[in-house]
Amino acid sequence: MKVSRLALLAILAPSIASAHITIGSGPALANKSGQKISFAINHGCTAAGGAKLDTLSIKVDIPTGIDATTVRALPSDFGGTPAVAKTGTAVTSVTWSRNPAELQNDDVAYYELTLRLKVNDVPFTKIPWVITQVCRPQGGTPADDVTVVWTGPSTNAEPSPNLIVVPAHALGWHKITMTTAITTATDMGLFFGDAQIVWKGTSAFSANSFTTALIAMTTGVTPLATLAAGDEIWVKY
Repeated sequence: MKVSRLALLAILAPSIASAHITIGSGPALANKSGQKISFAINHGCTAAGGAKLDTLSIKVDIPTGIDATTVRALPSDFGGTPAVAKTGTAVTSVTWSRNPAELQNDDVAYYELTLRLKVNDVPFTKIPWVITQVCRPQGGTPADDVTVVWTGPSTNAEPSPNLIVVPAHALGWHKITMTTAITTATDMGLFFGDAQIVWKGTSAFSANSFTTALIAMTTGVTPLATLAAGDEIWVKY
């Protein structure tokens, strides 16, 4: 069987998405204190010659949408006691750094780093985090460091991880007036992933495939794919 050059390149090319730093703790609740946000450091860095390097340090900048005065950094097996930078009482960044002697000779480890904080009252938004990752070969020096800054939209090679913010809620029905538009079906799934069903008039949405099928089979009910700011909805969690 012949394989085209383009297809072969697609097979051999590394998956950039698999290397992203992500938020492993899931969506956060708006206007709620004491939440733990965990960052998943899925991979280290790739040196110019192709060597896979272990991670030496991670710096997390505190973005708009977070109450910076509430940020508390948790110690980690990755780097022990984190270094916290402040302006007044507001935390501007947190950095976890490892002892260079503990670096492994390959990119074989997965790390998690956690902040405890309050998210502002910004439901139905995505808060991007700028993260600076520094890697170093085992036995290397600062001259050998490789730095990757995770910033920018999701189409960039180094996209920021986005924190999905949903309204604070308990089980049961909630009447919500949208403060922000949701313009895609994908985002509907992100913001209402834990809801049983969302109603706007005679239109309904569910992230559950069985409920979605019931919506499609129900006379007089149409699928709900987007929402505008100001829309009034009923959500059952």
